[in-house]
Amino acid sequence: MRFGLLGSFVVEDAGGTPRQIGTPKARALLAVLLLRGGAPVSWDTVKTAIWGESVPATARASLHNHVARLRRDLDESGDRIQVTPAGFRLRVLDDELDVTLFDRYVCRARTARLAEDWAEVEALTCSALALWRGAPLSDVPLPDTEREPFVRRMEEARLQVLEWGYEADLHLGRHQGIAAELAELVAAHPLRETFVGQLMLALHRSGRPADALLAYDTARRTIRRELGVDPEPGLVELHRRILTLDPSLTAPPATEPQTTPPPATNPPTADLPTLNPPVTDPPATDPSADPRPTPHQLPSSPADFTGREQELDRIVGELAEADRPDGATVLVHRVSGSGGMGKTTLMVRAAHQIRERFPDGQIFLDLGGMTTMPMPPESALGLLLRTLGVAPEEVPCGLQARSAQFRSLIAGRRMLILLDDAGDAAQIRPLLPGAAGSAVLVTSRRRLVSFPGVRIDLGALPDDAARRLLASIAGEDRVAAQPSATTEVLRACGGMPLALRLAGSRLAARPAWSVQDLAHRLTSHGRVLRELYADDLHVRTALQMSYELLLQDSQDSQDSQESQGSQGSQGSSGHTGHTGPARAFRLLGLMPSAAFGTAVAAAVLDCDERSVEDWLEALVDAHLLESPAPGRYQFHCLLQALAVELAEESDSEEERALAVERFVLWCLHGADAATARLAPAARRVPLDAGARLRGSFADYDEAYGWYEREREVLVAAVSLAHEAGLHAQAWSLAASLWAYLRLGRNDDWLTTHTVGLAAARATGDERAEAWMLNGLGNQVLNTGRPAEAIGYFRRALRIHEGVPGRDAELSAVFNNIGTCFTDLGDHESALHHYRKSLVREPESCATLNNMADALSHLGRHDEALDVLDRAEAIQRATRDLVSLAIGLRVRGDVLRAADRAAEAVEAYRRALALQRLGGDQHSEAVSLMGLGDALADLKRQTEAEACWGKALRWMERLGDQGRSVDLRKRLAGA
Repeated sequence: MRFGLLGSFVVEDAGGTPRQIGTPKARALLAVLLLRGGAPVSWDTVKTAIWGESVPATARASLHNHVARLRRDLDESGDRIQVTPAGFRLRVLDDELDVTLFDRYVCRARTARLAEDWAEVEALTCSALALWRGAPLSDVPLPDTEREPFVRRMEEARLQVLEWGYEADLHLGRHQGIAAELAELVAAHPLRETFVGQLMLALHRSGRPADALLAYDTARRTIRRELGVDPEPGLVELHRRILTLDPSLTAPPATEPQTTPPPATNPPTADLPTLNPPVTDPPATDPSADPRPTPHQLPSSPADFTGREQELDRIVGELAEADRPDGATVLVHRVSGSGGMGKTTLMVRAAHQIRERFPDGQIFLDLGGMTTMPMPPESALGLLLRTLGVAPEEVPCGLQARSAQFRSLIAGRRMLILLDDAGDAAQIRPLLPGAAGSAVLVTSRRRLVSFPGVRIDLGALPDDAARRLLASIAGEDRVAAQPSATTEVLRACGGMPLALRLAGSRLAARPAWSVQDLAHRLTSHGRVLRELYADDLHVRTALQMSYELLLQDSQDSQDSQESQGSQGSQGSSGHTGHTGPARAFRLLGLMPSAAFGTAVAAAVLDCDERSVEDWLEALVDAHLLESPAPGRYQFHCLLQALAVELAEESDSEEERALAVERFVLWCLHGADAATARLAPAARRVPLDAGARLRGSFADYDEAYGWYEREREVLVAAVSLAHEAGLHAQAWSLAASLWAYLRLGRNDDWLTTHTVGLAAARATGDERAEAWMLNGLGNQVLNTGRPAEAIGYFRRALRIHEGVPGRDAELSAVFNNIGTCFTDLGDHESALHHYRKSLVREPESCATLNNMADALSHLGRHDEALDVLDRAEAIQRATRDLVSLAIGLRVRGDVLRAADRAAEAVEAYRRALALQRLGGDQHSEAVSLMGLGDALADLKRQTEAEACWGKALRWMERLGDQGRSVDLRKRLAGA
């Protein structure tokens, strides 16, 4: 099948024939499931996505009917859409959905761009853009809350791809003809300065320098008019270079574009033949005609096999085609993954399902790849030959002779060979048949990428399959009786089938235990690996085998270097466990359990990023680390527990403490540098001058993007620092995160500052304690609880008052108290506190903005505008775009209160332009609320309601209950 979301909704079969999806609600249901990319979707989520807030009482029955229609319209067997008591799941392959293909091209283009492979960038961006057919989901009836986040993400990604594509064109000397396209993009996105710069360069290289300068002048005036600031320095510098006819701007020699770009989608595969053909009696044969034995060596398949349905379907589907006439092609189907992920169980299950298609026998061979003595290929061939009837004395000597005899014996036969626990490609290559007809299945902890055929990397089971597996062993009644404890057990096992089986076995063997008893044992600090065992099976043993293999590989590599006279790069200790991937595995496990990048790993390990990236990729190849996205890495929870235990066994307490400190300092320096971009005029944590080690971010977007990528790591780092006794760094990091957390991350704000307050008190630093109290007060105020917030601010005030040198702190606290009184409607008290703030810091733009608001509420509009003019001059001088956006929103409020609604609309729109660039969702919602009010004053009711509705969705998402209530009243009144 092929599903298209990047334009009008498209559903086609493998041959390209459109499938008509009958009803609008059925189309909406299918679109909602596709938007989740095959992930489980709850009933409530689907209901809200399709009906919004007006869910009918018959919604559940209606959804069942829509699923039945979808199955009929898709002409599928019924397993494409799964319906369970928990919800829905759509089975969709990676190459079936255009969004997945688009994301894949974007990921590859990003990698090629970093490598400066511009021809590859051009080809990949062309392929990505070819998937777009128009506005995403333009003809599917979905609520805005469901459609808009997807459309905004994809549109932003499309613009990014366009930027990369034109960048590649310019690097390849293909400037002719792109100026007109870039001019259209600049007209549509006048504040996107990358397009402006590309247009200027294309015009200049096309012999039109005057037009290039005119393009800059138009963009400069637009940016000044809309944002009140000058263009970014890079654009200004390009303008200067064009003026001076800088020879370095000369175009490189043009290269011909690729005439046949990579296809947008993979070619459809042929329909799989029936997996269970009718059984017929074979023709009578002479029993003595073929004396060769027919082995049946497959182990039994577990009766409680659960999950892995999609992976099983892929393997069985390929095995069903093993008898196709493919000449000399031998397909090798591989399953890899860390220990305990169920590789052997999956392959044995697949082999049993398809064994009838291999009437000449099924062979199972354990290669012992993860043991200290893996089976040599020559020994494995000896076993295979004896299995095929060769007498021991007739087995030839030597690897090549044995491999040749094996290929001769298996030629013309249809056999299934399962090679379990392969160490590497060299171990299995001599064991492969020489021609098609037989099939080979391989399990390994290493990724074996050099063979044709299916390759599957097994990860954790999804939550529903994990619960079913646990219940099948421990009993459904016990699991259902304590759902919260069951969730804890599932979380502790991390979806690892072996861990779930052992946890279930322990419960089954101890009828007196409740699930809560097991959950307590698993979640007690440092006990999870000790608890997951049964008989001779231990999770730790299964996982540690991969680590031991990593150590052996490192030792082999060092021995090879030393034998060539190289000193290597393994340090002076001579013990590979103290350097390289093994050390990385142990020390990185001390970080919080969140995805991380190469930069923070290099900081923790105190090594250069290039070496660290090689080590991380080695850990991924060994299935000791996961890579959820390019350049991002993450531990499975049980592997991280192993890493911590190994670090305690192998690394000194001092080395572990230094690794944690380096991690915390990296987070602190990065947050400090990012905050300098997000809020340039804001007060920052007083770090030592020498402590600000990290280079600054280029602009707001880069800083915000860094925060978005590292959010989970940064939030968890506050608690880790406090637990490690790094109390000063803990509260400093919490304070440094403020500029980002205020942009709709209220839960993280509360978490970090609560821990930060405890850390500040642990240091005995009253100034730090006051800083945290001020931050907590702002968090409470930001969620619409001004009376409660005043309590935090007054506690901070009591710490600062009477202490010399605290003017900046006192100014901030007085301003915050004034804001609370404004929200409570006591504007005289608010004005009183704003004046007290300005006495201590006369150029505080935050206070000036708030003072203007209070004056306006008191009817003193002209005074308010004068105050805003004073603030705007400071904001422009300091390029404080966040404060400027707030000032423009306040200006809109003042103008509206002064019955100048048309001017207010313009002020609100200028504020929104800045807020959208900066990603300040809460401030954007406040401005939308004001814009709706101004439009309503102008009798433009439809536009007003659209603004209020959008603002309400933001406010509810961000937890601002007070403004949410106000917006509902507006919409109800309308």
